[in-house]
Amino acid sequence: MAPRNDDIHPDAAVAPGYLANHAARVFNRLVDTLLKPEGLSLGLIGPILLLRWKGPMPQRDLVRHAAVKQPAMVATLDKLEALGLIARTPVPGDRRSASIALTERGAAMADAGRTALLDGNATGTQGFTEAEVAMLVTLLQRFIANLEASHGT
Repeated sequence: MAPRNDDIHPDAAVAPGYLANHAARVFNRLVDTLLKPEGLSLGLIGPILLLRWKGPMPQRDLVRHAAVKQPAMVATLDKLEALGLIARTPVPGDRRSASIALTERGAAMADAGRTALLDGNATGTQGFTEAEVAMLVTLLQRFIANLEASHGT
């Protein structure tokens, strides 16, 4: 449901940053709703999707690929391990390092997470032509690149 004209400031209603942020919040709520029956949330599926795509990897590589810091990743991995979605295996010769792999259940949940993300995107682009979806993706990629280039991230 689109906000009413009097729900947001007129400057915000046409500001790409505000609209991208608002779209992300609405999308995240939708995906969380889709994941809830699986006992998951958007915050938990990132690492399992990465592991499903790339395979087992050291914890430090998960941190490097993610947009979170080490302590947050450790907490997320602790939750995923408690849910039986990942397994940690010590790395021989490095007592401080562990390799992270999906369990069978984790692989199934990664597939459910992927489906929820695809369904959320399909909902958000309902009524769009393929060309409009491609244009939206291109514009968002450029928007992100401009923002990242502005402060070197």
